[in-house]
Amino acid sequence: MPPLSSLSPVSRRLARWRRPLLGGLGALLVLELLYNALLVTGLLATVLNLFLGRLSVDWSRAWSLIPGHVHVRDLTLRQEELNGGHWQLEMEQVEVELSLLSLLTRRLKTESLDVRGLRVLLHTVTPERGAKTSTKASRPDDPWELALYGVRVHEVRELLWNEARLTGITEVTGSLEMTPGRRVLVRDARVRLGPGQLFYQRAAVAHVEQGAGEVTLEVQRQEPEGLDLITGLTQGRLRFTASLPSLEGLRRLSPRFAGVVLRGGAGRIEADVHVKEGRLAPGTRIEGEGAPFVLPMVNPLALKAPWRLRADVYEREDGADRFGLKLTLGPVRLEGGAGPALETSEMTVLLGAKSPRLGQPLPDVHLVLRAARSNPLELRLLNGWLGPSFQVESGRLTLEASSHANPEMEGGEAHLELSTEDLQARWGGATLGGRVLVDVDMRKLAFHQDRVTLHGSRVLLRDVSVRTGGRDEAHGWDGTLDFPEATLSLSPLSFKGRFTGSFSNATPFIALLTEQGSLPRVLSSLLTARNLELSGSVSLGAEGAKVEGLHARGRGLELRGRAESVGGSPHAVMLVKVGPIPLGVEASAAGTHVQVLRPFHWYEQKTGERVK
Repeated sequence: MPPLSSLSPVSRRLARWRRPLLGGLGALLVLELLYNALLVTGLLATVLNLFLGRLSVDWSRAWSLIPGHVHVRDLTLRQEELNGGHWQLEMEQVEVELSLLSLLTRRLKTESLDVRGLRVLLHTVTPERGAKTSTKASRPDDPWELALYGVRVHEVRELLWNEARLTGITEVTGSLEMTPGRRVLVRDARVRLGPGQLFYQRAAVAHVEQGAGEVTLEVQRQEPEGLDLITGLTQGRLRFTASLPSLEGLRRLSPRFAGVVLRGGAGRIEADVHVKEGRLAPGTRIEGEGAPFVLPMVNPLALKAPWRLRADVYEREDGADRFGLKLTLGPVRLEGGAGPALETSEMTVLLGAKSPRLGQPLPDVHLVLRAARSNPLELRLLNGWLGPSFQVESGRLTLEASSHANPEMEGGEAHLELSTEDLQARWGGATLGGRVLVDVDMRKLAFHQDRVTLHGSRVLLRDVSVRTGGRDEAHGWDGTLDFPEATLSLSPLSFKGRFTGSFSNATPFIALLTEQGSLPRVLSSLLTARNLELSGSVSLGAEGAKVEGLHARGRGLELRGRAESVGGSPHAVMLVKVGPIPLGVEASAAGTHVQVLRPFHWYEQKTGERVK
């Protein structure tokens, strides 16, 4: 190399800059090699994890050919919360435009972040009321900050949120700022939905056709709750259309209907969901309708009906947001076996609740159910199930239902009314007429495989008439029976229950116990006794009717005993106390026997029931 003094002025200037330039390029090359070594070996992830607290970073491969432009494979971000919740992002391929200067200020900043193939896992935990949460945080006092701008995600494989799983998210864009353990901010996040599926508890709930959404999330750490991502959803909106393969999957979404079995009901739903501060917000609208579904009641009965759904969130005058839902079923058919169906034109279920937090059950629920009066059902169809003791000659049955309740407070009322018209029946040698109204407390109504429990039901007898031996024994008679325990079995048809009640007088009972409708003169008080209060247990079935543990008390009268009607022949054994005089009475189709001597001893021998 010639001496510097022999070179031209221009050449001398170039020579002076060549050495520093080569030195700088060499230093950049060394830094790039060191930078790639940190990426390839994963040492950079190890260093970052020391400063990210409960947020961890991991990848399988990473490299950079151009400073600041990084290629990453199988990148995973995971955040653990003190309350047991966590979230995780799993990215298959990532291309990052990274600001290297930001690393000098303990800040990981991207100018762009392009992801292909993403899996999101979100597990949220709602702390139990009164539970204490540890406030000890294993996070550094001065953590690094993450600023991910220009995020674009293609092909989101799945979104897992507790027991729910969603596929079909085609694109996500937005930005993310995070101070691990302290703050999360998501801006301008937009989501596109293509064909996909929504699963809950591993069962397909809906086939999503298309949709779009926008989300803004801002979370500041609160003690002792930590980072509450759900409450941090300050603004959000999701619009989608979906088809439902059946209603079986939807009932899994509510623990209230976990034991219900549904078949069919395929349909469609259109939804526009608004979210504010983690709760459904005004503007939310959900509409849907579907084909008939089948709800098995008790074998062989099943309810069948098409459905329509309308739901929204509205603001009340006091400023509180309420969620309202109307489910309309109609026409509704209750069918099974060879008999005709019981049908009503419409049944509606109205539900109101406080606007729910996402992922949580509806709070402060109020339910209203209405069922229009059903078509008349011919009661003579029961004769094939009943024994010869009781046969219906004419009459029709209609059904009507109404209820309003607050399940959380165990309050409200719910009634299922079955009323008869033009009822005429024959029991033994007596003909009965009148109206029967059955009021079922639906709060206690329960369906099992082959039986229905009807605890709390009430039977009202109105305008009852009894005719025996060609003459009328009773007219305009009224009575009421309350059943604190009652069970209806359908295979075979039978009824058992424990009752209490009150009756205007005892005339119908006397007429039913003896076909002649008369008793010895000494028992005339039985015919005139008013305002009877009674209790006992009853069973009805193909073999006949039985009343046991009967205890009646009226003005100047006390009666206990048992009665049955098997094969069309009534039979009763009673201990009657008329004033201070006790008498034993046995009534049957053959006549009436009155036991005057030692009636208590006679009654105990006949029934095995000890009388004090």
